[in-house]
Amino acid sequence: MVKSRIGALFFLFFSLFYFYKSFDIHLLKGAYYETMTAQTFPYYLGILGIVVSLLLLLFSFIKIDKDDLFDMEKLRTYDFKKAFYLILSMIFYGYTIRSLGFVISTILFLILGFKILGEKSWKIILLTSFGISIAFWLLLTQLLGIYVENGLIFEYFLGAQS
Repeated sequence: MVKSRIGALFFLFFSLFYFYKSFDIHLLKGAYYETMTAQTFPYYLGILGIVVSLLLLLFSFIKIDKDDLFDMEKLRTYDFKKAFYLILSMIFYGYTIRSLGFVISTILFLILGFKILGEKSWKIILLTSFGISIAFWLLLTQLLGIYVENGLIFEYFLGAQS
């Protein structure tokens, strides 16, 4: 098997699992007859993933890739250390989003990501990190009406009770 087929099969299995698990999302009472529920986006995203992976698998049989699966020369050019640090920063983001809140943890995650990927200009890093997090927060809360938790740190400093 060539790399494209293995990647398509991995993506297909992941999409099938994601689609299957989308039915396990619990709905609020009375939401079963709503047009948009908590299951809607994951359901259609799973279907889209299955269709795309099947197309990738089909195209991998049409176009023959002559690259060897275990090309060690190509494997040595990959920077696995950066990938590992990015995964660690994603784990950090997942653990801090509840305590620091969406905006602060997203800003920290983007700053870490930019530094890991080698961006040197602090002006670009800070403007982009603050701009994207605040714009996305405004989009979620003000435009779409989705509740985004402020974080435990704001409740602590503001004395708010949850």
